[in-house]
Amino acid sequence: MSDKSSIDAKDKKNKIKYFLINKTKCKLRNLINNHTKTHKPYKTITGGTKGHTDKPSFNPSALPFNPFGMPSPSPSPVATATPAAPKSPKSPKSPKSPKSPKSPKSPKSPKSPKSPKSPKSPVGLSRECLNILRQQHAGKPEYMLYNAYRYHDDYATFRDFNEINIAIPNLKNAAKNRKGKPIQQAEIEHNRNGMTNIGAILYNRHSSGSNPPKIGTIIAANSGRPGGACGNFNGTAENIHPNHRTQEEDILSNWFTTYVYNKGITNEREKEKLYNKLFGCTIYNKWGLAYPYAKKTDKDKYFATVQGINYSDAIPREYADAWTIDNVYLSDKRYHYKGSQYIHEHQYKTTLVFVSGPNNNNPGTKGPINSVYRTYNETTDARFDIFIRGVEAALFAALIAMVRSKCNVALLVYVSGGVYRGKHDKEEYRNAYENALNNLLMNVQINGLELGSYFDAVYLL
Repeated sequence: MSDKSSIDAKDKKNKIKYFLINKTKCKLRNLINNHTKTHKPYKTITGGTKGHTDKPSFNPSALPFNPFGMPSPSPSPVATATPAAPKSPKSPKSPKSPKSPKSPKSPKSPKSPKSPKSPKSPVGLSRECLNILRQQHAGKPEYMLYNAYRYHDDYATFRDFNEINIAIPNLKNAAKNRKGKPIQQAEIEHNRNGMTNIGAILYNRHSSGSNPPKIGTIIAANSGRPGGACGNFNGTAENIHPNHRTQEEDILSNWFTTYVYNKGITNEREKEKLYNKLFGCTIYNKWGLAYPYAKKTDKDKYFATVQGINYSDAIPREYADAWTIDNVYLSDKRYHYKGSQYIHEHQYKTTLVFVSGPNNNNPGTKGPINSVYRTYNETTDARFDIFIRGVEAALFAALIAMVRSKCNVALLVYVSGGVYRGKHDKEEYRNAYENALNNLLMNVQINGLELGSYFDAVYLL
């Protein structure tokens, strides 16, 4: 290559170099000009919807602002270091003192065992009644608990639409846990030893397990007299024995004799005292005639009841009441004509559910009190359709009360199916009763779940 051509090439390179340098300078100048035009000094920055004027404190650990993303240079050690002070001469090391021996660790005190939860006790009762209601089973104390439920308006709504969904907040978890369970229908059972025999068999089948069934036992009660022939209007109990032919008196006798057996009472006079106290502290005066000794001429008092219903002209919805006693123990039974026995060694835990269906039995006005006559309903006696609706209302309340007591097995009888049925045909009544029961299990809901799904079994005797 000639000298001239090499000089031209060098000039060309230098021009390109200066061009690039000038271009970079122009870019930087433009950036600086734009920044000075758009950023005014002393501008106050506000934040949030309302803003703030407090001067923010600097974060010493934050990295310096670096608009070009270049690695920031570390500060010079010379610039940041403080001038070192002249070193003082080292003092001679003192000899180490010998370590003191470690004191032995004190042993940890054992954890105190958790105190057992106290059982839920009834409110507003005397100390004597609390002692009567307190029981001890399998090493755990518990109380018998009374509740009353009224579903007049709910039943009326159900009758209008043949369906209803009742919201009960404290059963939301139960509804969630039972979701997807099959809707149970009634299983018809024939057992000469009665419903307590079935209850004892079901309960003790799971005795070795930790989760026995929670059984609800329905009682077809006398709406004018708690306990029927076993309960007196002065608060005492009588006729406690295993040979009753009526269901209410039989179950009450079973309950009371099982109770004194579990208390270890063998003396007959002591038993009678406990019968009276148990009756007085549980169902006495919870329902029944408000003025049992009223004269027939005093119409307002003669038919008045504690529950505020005149059953002589009650409409179907007014039978939708239920009274419950939780944590009751009943015994198995061996039936023999005039020689029946309760088998106290074979018991089951249950919730008693008292309901009163219509009474079509008119015994006349014999006797000074005669609660059966004073609850006799002439309309239900004459009209089968109204009678069955009243029976259905009682069942409606009973099943919901069982669910509220967390029962998952129902032991049922034919409410108003004995002497209270009156002149109505037995087979027609039974068919209508079974249809009504299965209809309730299917079309009544609690918290969006069918009644039948709350039960693992529904037995009808």
